[in-house]
Amino acid sequence: MLKTNAQRQRAYRQRHLKEFDDDVEMLERINMMAHHGAKTGLKRLAHYYGVTQRALLEQIIDEATNRVLSTLASAQQADFYGMKITLRSNEGGGSATTSHGLLNLTDRDRPE
Repeated sequence: MLKTNAQRQRAYRQRHLKEFDDDVEMLERINMMAHHGAKTGLKRLAHYYGVTQRALLEQIIDEATNRVLSTLASAQQADFYGMKITLRSNEGGGSATTSHGLLNLTDRDRPE
């Protein structure tokens, strides 16, 4: 029997969205809207490096995380993992720049 697109998607999710205790790496969905230039850049970089967009995004996040962790003391690293510290306040809406240039624009600073 032929499956509909919805049935194929449901089967894919059931195969790939696992619990933490499974032997297979757990995946989570990220649903978001990105600016056209960011999405195009992701596609171009992934194509250039010959990897999937998911693999590229995961590598970028891992590298940025490691760069931040290298600047923090061990107690601060625990707070980072517990999401108890932040580089900037969410109240001000301003942008912050680190000495190693990880963040220099927040989504609040983008033109509408």
